[in-house]
Amino acid sequence: MTGLGTLLRLVARRSRWFYAAWVLALTVVVPATAAAYETIIEPGNAQLLIATMTNNPTMRAMLGPPFDLTTAGGFTVWRVGTFVAAMAAVMAVLGVVRSTRAEEEDGRTELLRSGSVDRHAPLVAGLAVAVVAGAVLGLLVAGSMTAVGQPLGGSLAFGAGITLVTAVFAGVGAVAVQLTASARTARSLGLWTVAAAYTLRAVADGSAQGSTLRAAGWASPVQWMALARPYAQERWWVLLLPAVLALLLAGAAVLLESRRDHGSGVWAARPGPARAAASLSSTGGLARRLHRGQLLGWGSGLVLLALALGSLSTSFADMLEQAPQLRVVLQQMGGGAEQLVDAFFVAMLSIVSVVVAVLAVQLFSRLAREEERGHAELLLSTAPGRGRLLASHLVIAALAPALLLVLVGAVLALNQARTQGDWSLVARVAGAGAALAPGGLVVLGIAVLLHGWAPRLAALTWVVVAWSLLMVWVGAILSLPDWLVGLTPWAPLPQLPVDPMDWTAVLGMLALAAGLTALGAWGYRRRDI
Repeated sequence: MTGLGTLLRLVARRSRWFYAAWVLALTVVVPATAAAYETIIEPGNAQLLIATMTNNPTMRAMLGPPFDLTTAGGFTVWRVGTFVAAMAAVMAVLGVVRSTRAEEEDGRTELLRSGSVDRHAPLVAGLAVAVVAGAVLGLLVAGSMTAVGQPLGGSLAFGAGITLVTAVFAGVGAVAVQLTASARTARSLGLWTVAAAYTLRAVADGSAQGSTLRAAGWASPVQWMALARPYAQERWWVLLLPAVLALLLAGAAVLLESRRDHGSGVWAARPGPARAAASLSSTGGLARRLHRGQLLGWGSGLVLLALALGSLSTSFADMLEQAPQLRVVLQQMGGGAEQLVDAFFVAMLSIVSVVVAVLAVQLFSRLAREEERGHAELLLSTAPGRGRLLASHLVIAALAPALLLVLVGAVLALNQARTQGDWSLVARVAGAGAALAPGGLVVLGIAVLLHGWAPRLAALTWVVVAWSLLMVWVGAILSLPDWLVGLTPWAPLPQLPVDPMDWTAVLGMLALAAGLTALGAWGYRRRDI
């Protein structure tokens, strides 16, 4: 492993802010949930609540089966443990791809390997840094849970489970890098693997008692941390499963790398058509082609999520009767709505509105990647100007997430509308989603502003998104001050149908988004590419 030490320092240096943001964001969620335990669960009703949750297939599918809700630790593992594990898996896949295949695709790995560097050293360095990031996350999770008064053994099992799940999906990312010839395809393959593991877990947990599908949950690496039962008579042997799989995947990645050519993948790239489609003759057509796969993946995933959440809207009322504290939290997340159904829709749309803002930023970020790879420079050397190039990506990043938010709102209300026989509910909830769309456009405006004037500060957009998601996810649970929770682009917007329609706020946020976008476009036309 000649040169491994140098490459480890290089990968850590180039990825330090990427991993730091992920680790800190995921760490905060865990102790915050544990600290709010007594405001959500009444210990005297915990066993009854466990029985209710266990018999509710939708809740099992969303969060997994609860093993112990009588302690803050057991509740935290059930409430956010699997979510944190899945997000750590996403972090690992993206981190490994960015430090291996993306570097190889941009030509930097070839320069490094022209010196005194072993062939496998860049891959091992990328894997090692991702695993170390997972270990830091696991230590912070274990330490923070111990600090809020939870047993050391359960905290160590919780942290070790998160670390090993991260290691497994670092291996998944490393294998994906060897199979494909582009960073984009490798990311897609890795993230679809995470999604498949989470879906398998949801299907297994949501199946009927005694069903053979229940056993399928053991095949999902995302589930292994929870199956180790932190704070519920820990089963340490379960953690051997991710440890062994992580080693096998890392070995497979190294073996595959030794059998492929530099710059290529094990899967040969298919030759394109001899003639380009007519739609690719414009910058808009090219942008639509570049974003097509991402839009299809996000769209199908969010629609399926809306269907699953919508099925919960008709079954959670009885469950909340056993947990009055959960009712209060849901009403707080739902803008103080008296009707639980209204609170449910408001709370779900608040979360989805931030999620689609992530999509908007990702779509627009493609323009920055096109510049980094020199593709934008080639386009600008022909007839299209900067304004058309910017607009081709900006229009898709603005319209697609907004329309998807409206569609999610409509799908979310389908089950409740069918049950009540009131199909106008679909239009009302879809309208509620439309009222929240300007918040995502403001986030997109910030991204355009930074890209136009200070591209190196583009990561600040993700800070805004992460803060907003944190406030939506745990702000109500922690009973934070209203002014603090209100520091998000969505706070001024009306939460329909709880709040009355406020056209001043909606139009004001649209004007702010337009102003930020125009200022960013002006900067983009003036700065060097």
